[in-house]
Parts: sequence; C-alpha cells; structure tokens
Amino acid sequence: MDNQVLTDILAGYEQKRARNEMEETRRQEEIRAHHPDLAALIEKRHSMIMQSVRGAFAAAAPNDPEQLMADYNQKIAALLQVKGFPPDYLAPIYDCPHCRDTGYVYVQSLRTPCQCLKKAYENAMAVQGDAIQGDETFASFDESRFPDEALPKTDVTQREYMRLVRDKCLAYAKNIPNGGIRTLLLHGGSGLGKTFLLNCMGNEVLSRGIDVLYVTAYDLLMDLKTAYFSRTGETAREYFDTPLLLIDDLGMEPLMEGVTVEQIYNLLNSRISRRLYTAITSNLSRTELEKKYTERISSRLLDTRTGLAIPFVGRDIRLIKG
Repeated sequence: MDNQVLTDILAGYEQKRARNEMEETRRQEEIRAHHPDLAALIEKRHSMIMQSVRGAFAAAAPNDPEQLMADYNQKIAALLQVKGFPPDYLAPIYDCPHCRDTGYVYVQSLRTPCQCLKKAYENAMAVQGDAIQGDETFASFDESRFPDEALPKTDVTQREYMRLVRDKCLAYAKNIPNGGIRTLLLHGGSGLGKTFLLNCMGNEVLSRGIDVLYVTAYDLLMDLKTAYFSRTGETAREYFDTPLLLIDDLGMEPLMEGVTVEQIYNLLNSRISRRLYTAITSNLSRTELEKKYTERISSRLLDTRTGLAIPFVGRDIRLIKG
C-alpha cells in the first residue's frame, strides 16, 4: 500500500471516531436534559454494573449479572421507542461496526485491514487515477476561460459569476464535515464548469484525509438497482456511508419505473438524515428536475435548510476559442 495514501485514510478514520463520539455525547446530554426518567434508568444500569465489578472482587456478585444487564437494556430500548427514539439511540456509533472505525480487525489474533479500509484505499487510488481528475483543483481554476461579458438581463459578467460560484463550492468543501449545507446541486447547461468544480471539491476534501467517492449518475443507478434486486444492499453500501459522495450528470441515467426515483430518494434521504455530504451535477434546470424526479427528490435537492442549488449560466466555454 502507498504509505501516504494509507496515512491520509487513517487520519480520516480518526475524524470519524471523533465525529461519532461527539454525536454520542450529544445524544447522552439530550436524554439527561429532557428525559430524566430515562436518565434515571440508565444510571441504575450503571450502578448495577459497578456493583457487579465490586462483587466480583468480594465473591458476592449479584445473581446472573448478564441477565440483569439484558433486562436493563431491554427496558431502556423500550422506553427510548416510547419517546420516539430508535431503540439503539444510545448505543456506540460506528461507521463500520466490524472494525469500530479503526480500519483493522483481528483474524486469529492477527491484525488485518478491515474491508472498509481496503475499499477506502481502492477509492483513494481510483481518485488518484481515473475517477476524480487530480489536476482539477481550486488552485488550478482559471477564471479567464469564462467570457468577461454580461450575462443576459444582468450587469454581472459570466467571469464574475463563476468566481462567486467557485467561492461557494470552496466554502462547501472546506466546511466538511461540520457545515450545515449537506447537499450541493450544480445544475445548468453543458460546458459551464460543473464537473470541474465537482472534482475540485473532491480533491479539496480528500486532501484533508476525508473519504470521497465519485460516481456518474448512470453507474450509481446501476449499482442501486443491483443492490435492490439482490436484497442484500451490499453493492450500494458505500454510497450510503461515504462522508462525501460526488454524483456527476444526474439526469443521464435511465428512468426505470419503481426503481430510479425510489432508490435515489432513499439514498439522498438517508445521507441527509445521517449528516453526510452529497454534491451533484446535472444538466437539467430546476423545472426539469422537478418534472423528472417528482417533488420527493426535488424537495431534497432544493431544500434550502440543508442544501444549496447553484445554477450555471452563460456560454459553453468549450466552444470559445482561446
């Protein structure tokens, strides 16, 4: 393995653990502050554990401590559900339960890379190769490629406008994983720089050791379709777990009845609820997006509380002779 790539990935694992520990603490404080009856039950469980530990040294442990623990866990899970929380709301949080976000598991006492670490390494090497273009960075953004002429019905030039768009994309990337804007949609005509800025964001985030996954909308749908019909979900799991998912060319994938809209909605909804980040490009306008994907998906893409939609306008720079 490339040592620098591996070091960057493991730094990302440290960030995952820190992020999840912060969320665990937030949930615990929420319960203590707003649900004292539940907090009291958790405290009783803690006291029972301590009593068991002390009793083990005094040869006076309570009868069947494992059963007592199971009983308390069951009561806590039931009360959490009554209050509208998932039964595992207070359980430790891991992006990967197999390695507990360390990147390694033990097989017959041997420390072995977890499947998630292997996949992250493959993705990182793909990013360095063909997926995200390594030379497409914010530092290489050349605003002079855009016409210095006013956009229709405005006093703003296409060059000035794209400078603002670049700044918005850079801010989005730099704020990961702490930014409030989690879904970024870059939409508009072809040849206006959407994919370039998508790759810029990917490289910026990847440079800080945070996992990034690039996929075209067509390949994404094929994987989601395969996972849907296999019923295992394993094929598509990485799309639901990666901190930053880059989806290029939404709208170019086939529209399969009962599959396309449902699977894309489930993916977006899951990523938003889990506070993960998704940046998307599309050649479709807002109206076309709403028509093709219905209100369910367009509401996720255009929700200003958790997302930002940036229209790309102007002349196709590929047709401009430089």
